[in-house]
Amino acid sequence: MPVFARWAVTRVVVCGTKTRGRRKVVTVVSARTLSLVSAAFAVATLAACTDNANGAKTERSSAERVAAQLNICAEGSEDQFAQNVCANRSLAELDGQVRAALVAESAAISDAGTQLLVQNQNRWRDAARVSCGIIDEAAQPDTTQQRCLEAAFRARAQQAQNAVQEVGGYTFQRMELVDATPVTAEIASAVGGAAPIAVERDIRFPRIDGPQTPAIRRFNELVAQQPQFSLGDATNENVDYSIAYAGEELISVKFIVSADSIAAANATNTVKAVTVVMSDGGRLLTEGDVFRADSGWQNFITDRAVARISREFPDYANFPPRRDVYETATKPHLWLITERGLVLMFPPLSFGGSHADGGIEVTIPWADLREYLNPAAPAPIRPAV
Repeated sequence: MPVFARWAVTRVVVCGTKTRGRRKVVTVVSARTLSLVSAAFAVATLAACTDNANGAKTERSSAERVAAQLNICAEGSEDQFAQNVCANRSLAELDGQVRAALVAESAAISDAGTQLLVQNQNRWRDAARVSCGIIDEAAQPDTTQQRCLEAAFRARAQQAQNAVQEVGGYTFQRMELVDATPVTAEIASAVGGAAPIAVERDIRFPRIDGPQTPAIRRFNELVAQQPQFSLGDATNENVDYSIAYAGEELISVKFIVSADSIAAANATNTVKAVTVVMSDGGRLLTEGDVFRADSGWQNFITDRAVARISREFPDYANFPPRRDVYETATKPHLWLITERGLVLMFPPLSFGGSHADGGIEVTIPWADLREYLNPAAPAPIRPAV
């Protein structure tokens, strides 16, 4: 077991049952572990909760009941850190702002969605405590920890206002795998005085709420993101997303991924796309969905990308290498589908540049691609009649 394992905080929902330690309570399982298995279990459990729900909204997810579930100051709470937050005037006020925002967001989601919303918040609060250096749940924050917690709760109140999005006829709920574990003295000594307080994981991905059709269930499975590192690897991991396009026939999601080892000089940053063809049962987009075979589309998009990148880096001679651009431009997992056109994403180091050059995106309008497009492509790719 990694040296951090004894302090890791992970909360996993089990569709309405909560276990803390060995004692049963009411809506969440709390486990102390750092393994990737536990995080994978969290993702699988989220899917199970979704599959077991019919997407309905009933009195069980009314504003009053959601507010009660999010009220950490309720009588009988056994969470020691929550009790400390409630006794801390500043933190209690900020937690109330978070709660109010989440209750407002819950109005748009189902019973299952509200359970997941509450789970996300409980998980976040545990991680925030560790990230601010409070290892003992019963400990009172010192001045530095107090400032850290106040900043975290303020940021959370802003984030909570966008926990649910209505896009393209779908209700997208933000899912979160948030964990933290303190950096041990051994690791801090190895990396020197610049070691952070904690190793953190913040992985976000969308979930479509409401009635779970086969295509929607498949979408939720395909976009659910798994951690690539154990917290014991001493690597901060961050995944965020944005909805590039959502429509009846297709949904395209952009993910920004960062891995920052506390022992490394630079973080590793990349991007990827998950585009799901909803009109065909919910499957990943292929090149054949977009382009006609043998139309020469590969050379066309490569030439456009080379021209765009060379304009971006005019001081580089014979840049970018066409072979590198071709290899990246023709990969569907680096394509974003938008209303305007096809976006080719080039992560850092993918087009012959250095890490310092960062990444770049090249957008090619659908009108410019018309002669190469598959006439049976899903909208918005399909050529206008």
